[in-house]
Parts: sequence; C-alpha cells; structure tokens
Amino acid sequence: MPKPSRSSVTLKHIANHTGLSMMTVSRVVRARPDVSQASRRKVLAAVRRLGYLPNPAARSLVTRTPTPTHERIVGTLFSREVVTSHSYFAGIIQGLTDEARQRDAHLLFGSGLGDSEHSPEIPRMIREAMTHHLILVGKLPPRFVRQLRANGFSLVLVDMRPAQREVDAIVCDDALGAYDATRHMIALGHRKIALISGPARHPFSQALIAGYRRALRESSIAWRDGLVVTAPFGPAGGYQAAERLLQSALHPTAIFTNDDGAIGALRAIRDRGLAVPGEIAVVGYDDIEYAAHIAPPLTTVAVPKEEMGRLAVRRALAQMAEGDRHVYSTTVVSPTLVVRASCGVGRPATPGIAGRRSPS
Repeated sequence: MPKPSRSSVTLKHIANHTGLSMMTVSRVVRARPDVSQASRRKVLAAVRRLGYLPNPAARSLVTRTPTPTHERIVGTLFSREVVTSHSYFAGIIQGLTDEARQRDAHLLFGSGLGDSEHSPEIPRMIREAMTHHLILVGKLPPRFVRQLRANGFSLVLVDMRPAQREVDAIVCDDALGAYDATRHMIALGHRKIALISGPARHPFSQALIAGYRRALRESSIAWRDGLVVTAPFGPAGGYQAAERLLQSALHPTAIFTNDDGAIGALRAIRDRGLAVPGEIAVVGYDDIEYAAHIAPPLTTVAVPKEEMGRLAVRRALAQMAEGDRHVYSTTVVSPTLVVRASCGVGRPATPGIAGRRSPS
C-alpha cells in the first residue's frame, strides 16, 4: 500500500502504524505527561517515519506546558438546522453553557456546518487545534464525524446516535415519545390520527414513525399511508402538510407533528374555519418555549433539552479527566407527555368533521 503524503498523514495513520490507541497518540502529539515512555518513543518514531505535520497552532500546543484552564476548553459544533430552523436546540445550548459555567470549563462555539457530505465548513477551532474535545449538536455528516475521530478529536454527540465506537452520545428516546403521544390520542377516542413527519431519511422522522406505528399496531388500528405526510421541518412545512391532510378524503380527527410543524398546522386549520380541539386535535413534539403560549396551548412531548446539554459537558470533561480509561457510551434520556388544551382532553373524537371546508 502506498505511503500517504506528508500532508495527508493523520493521527489515525500513526495509531495504525504503532498499534496504540488514538487517544494515546493524541496525548503524545500534544505533549501530555500521562503517557508511558515506551509509548511516547513509539509514537515519536512513527511521526518521524510517516512525516506527520501538525498545523502551526497544533505545534504550539506540543511545545507548551498544558494548564488546567487550557485543558478544560471544549469546542461545540452545530449542524445547520441548529442555527437556522429549529428552536428545539435552544434548550440544549442553554444546558451546555450552564453546565460549563458551573464546572469552570470554557466553551468555544463553532458556526453551523454545511449539510454537504464531502465538504463541510471547518471552523477555526478545528483548523487551528484550539481544543481536542468537541461536542457536536444536531445531525452532522457521518463522514465528517469519522474524520474528526481519525484526527484525534474526542467527541460527544448530542441528538445524534453514533455510527462508530469511541464516541459518547446523548440522545432522546423519540420513538417512545411518539408512542406515548399516539397512545394518548387513541385513549381520547381518535382513530384517524395523521402524522406529519420531517424528511423521510431524517433520524427524528424515522423515530416518530416507529413510535406512531407501534401505538397503532398495539391498538389494532390499521396503518393508512394517506395519513402519514412528510414535510420540511418548520411552520411552513406544517402548514402545507396540514392543508393536504384537510383536503384528503380520509378526514383525520387528530394531527401529530413536531411543535414547529404544529404551529403551521394550527394556522392551516384556522384558515379552513375549523376549531381546535373541538373539531380536530393537534399534538406536538419538543415542548419548545412557545408551545404553552399559543392558542390553544399545545399538548406536546417534552424533551429534557437542558439536561442533554448538561450531560454532554459532563461527558466531555470525563473524557479529559479519564483519558485512556474512559468508557464510551450512549446515554438515552426519556421524554414526557405534557397535556394541554389542544388535544381535547375530555372530548370524544368527532369522526369526519375535519374534512369540512370553511364557509365561502
């Protein structure tokens, strides 16, 4: 196999060459003291042999003595949806900042990354190796995550399940939340429950569908393709999807979607002269800040967003403290159904009325 060029040599190449872990190689390159002399000699020999060239900022890290403050710097990278389209993530960011402040750690915030699988934007904190500990929030390209690991970064994923080992993750059991929400609507008497999910390939959409399907199956309610609509996340997507459902012959008596989509769905329902929850129920997911303040207040599934952010900071600091002894894991938090007026508690479902057109 041809030897990689000097500019393309990564810490993963060195780890494979020496048989040592990525963490050990990273510690040697960063001049950390907690590495055996035998491992240090082996890594440095491989660095010379393969021609590994850290960038100027990384070289400066190698030549200076780490300080406690420097060692408690954590980078945070956000996917595009975090900064452009989804108020859900505000709680996670609040949890990150609160926990870091409480633990005397410092956060570096990266810009939203592009969706491209091949050429995501690389924030300055990575290019210049300001920290080797990163918290990634939202759905990022798996290839980008693999590249970060291959270059010696320690990672904590938030709201994204890991596709590889040696990565910590904090996720919510969204399938369970969708199941609980659907079961609640069934318990209220609804049998024609529509689901507006996000893009079909998005993991959150798949989780919603899985929980929704399970609840229907356990209640012996037939799956109907026409009651499941995919749409972009956000109020505009929710509005357009609700319009399609309200014009269909299936006449749903309840609509389930995420909170941002529910805001759009509520507007579509009002535009057709229908009452919520009197004529059609609406249930959301996420419990964003405005869910309790819209009219009617939205029944929703609350995700412990701040807790997820706090847990992510704790895992990143544990990685720093434990080094090679750290045991990577995925922490799954549980959502909670929050019942408000929009689901029509105490009202029987009214079959068929949702398909009525508003008066001209």
